[in-house]
Amino acid sequence: MNTEKKEEKKEAKKKFRLQDRTKFSLAGQVLIFSLLTAILTSILSFVMLNSNADKNVTVERQHMAAQLSEDIVMTVKGYPAFEWLVQTWYQKKDTLDVEYELTDVTKEKAKKLSERHPGLVLNYVTVEELRNFSEEDQNLYAEVIHNQLVALLNQLKDTYEPTYISIILLNPDFSQGTFLINGASKNQKRGTGFEDAYVLGVTVDAEPEQQSSLREAMEGGQSLAEVGDYVDAFGYVQDIFDGWHVMVDVTYEVATLKNDVQNQVTNAMILFIIFQAILAVLLYVMVFTYAVRPIERIQKNVWLYREKKDSKAVLEDLGKITIKNELGALSADISDMVVSIDQYVAEIKDITAEKEKIAAELSVATKIQAEMLPRTFPAFPDRHDFDLYATMTPAKEVGGDFYDFFFVDDDHLCLVVADVSGKSVPAALFMVNSKTRIQNQAILGKSPAEILSAVNDQLCAGNESGFFVTVWLAIIDLRTGKGFATNAGHEHPVIRRAGGDYESVIYRHSLAVGVMEGVRFKEREIELHPGDRIFVYTDGVPEATNAKDELFGVERMLQSLNSHGKDSLQELLPDLKKDIDLFVGEAPQFDDITMLGFEYFGPQK
Repeated sequence: MNTEKKEEKKEAKKKFRLQDRTKFSLAGQVLIFSLLTAILTSILSFVMLNSNADKNVTVERQHMAAQLSEDIVMTVKGYPAFEWLVQTWYQKKDTLDVEYELTDVTKEKAKKLSERHPGLVLNYVTVEELRNFSEEDQNLYAEVIHNQLVALLNQLKDTYEPTYISIILLNPDFSQGTFLINGASKNQKRGTGFEDAYVLGVTVDAEPEQQSSLREAMEGGQSLAEVGDYVDAFGYVQDIFDGWHVMVDVTYEVATLKNDVQNQVTNAMILFIIFQAILAVLLYVMVFTYAVRPIERIQKNVWLYREKKDSKAVLEDLGKITIKNELGALSADISDMVVSIDQYVAEIKDITAEKEKIAAELSVATKIQAEMLPRTFPAFPDRHDFDLYATMTPAKEVGGDFYDFFFVDDDHLCLVVADVSGKSVPAALFMVNSKTRIQNQAILGKSPAEILSAVNDQLCAGNESGFFVTVWLAIIDLRTGKGFATNAGHEHPVIRRAGGDYESVIYRHSLAVGVMEGVRFKEREIELHPGDRIFVYTDGVPEATNAKDELFGVERMLQSLNSHGKDSLQELLPDLKKDIDLFVGEAPQFDDITMLGFEYFGPQK
């Protein structure tokens, strides 16, 4: 017996000898590793940050300048009469009474225009309307809009602090520019000097680097230039009379900022090195005192659990560890783990059974939903005046998209494609409700707009979950090919005239169904001739995304449709789905994909 005990002790010593031998070396390794890491990190960080400081400052300012330039271009392009305004500002630069702050004078001018022209919306006045103005009112309008844009650029300059921000009219060869609108900070002087905020009409020569970037902006819409200590972002607006160019220029001075960043990097690195050295020493003391010794005790208990597999003995032994830190908590967690293993196994069995039950229920729900959509094709084999085909691929087991088609009477066919917000079972229930209500209203003989208005009010009542549905709905008279369609926030439909290509039909949508009560939906007349096709889809088609986060998009969709232009509808939709799958690759499908195709053959004989 004594011999066996001695052998057990000898074996135990062998197993723990490695731990005993490495007790001090673990703390030493932590100290050495911490010091080396601090030194190498500091050196590499200092070198990299210093080398990239200038570049980062320049890139950041270029990005900010480009964004501001793009925003200003979008703003000025929103004025229908902007070309007229530029011509007026340039030609009358010496006579217009412009201001450089948004004062009561500007407000009085705007008020005077509104009184003379009731219903006038300043930002949407067209050239045709301006031609009917008196010369005085034309000048007033040019002054008011100029003052508005000056105020906008002033605000942008105060907010984003560019060195210069302006709208410029450049001659055809880009060698000279006339400042039309220039932003100024609150304390900046207005004038014609280099450091002044230029007034209307100041003309300056462009640097060669700027001329090159200006040409690039005209060709590509935007360009960047770096001239000395300044970075420029040029945004192309448009060309006007005799080949002159309207550009937006946002300029940042970067030299001072570069120096500040480099000084901050140097100071930060010095503090970082000192901090890392102190931290390494403290870490060594803490590891040795509060980690190495407690870990040895925990290792022995883990070994006991692994070797003997006696839960009762392990729990009793771990209970003797009373250290009051994370390692003490670890020993308690190991005890809890032993107790939890049996419970975990039992819970896994219960969870597996529950998942199987839920999966079965979802499978039934999917089947029910699929059976609610018409899936038999040809859908109306006794009709020879049209053909249609539709598919729906849910992103989850139960989706929110749906399509439908049915006869309102012997000669009028109703087509529906819709997309419910959200996915899974709640969206499917809202889908069923929406589909049923649309069909119930349609068979009453209502127009598309009347159908969606009634359904919208019904769905809004008690819609506490906030669901809504985008809908494209059309009713076509098969005797003439004419009909009406309503688009409630849905994707633009695609039409292919006989012998032509598939093209998007883009027009203004109405609001989605279920968003708010009392919405009046707009109708659009459609007319189909023999051989014409309509293709309607949900956003799952253009928004299908590959592993690079690239969208399939409307252009690829049209290219796919036209590449399969000779397909029947029963071939066309599966071929388009194959192209989508090929584009998406292994990326998961995040949205339902629903498609409906309709071809009109002419009146049935």
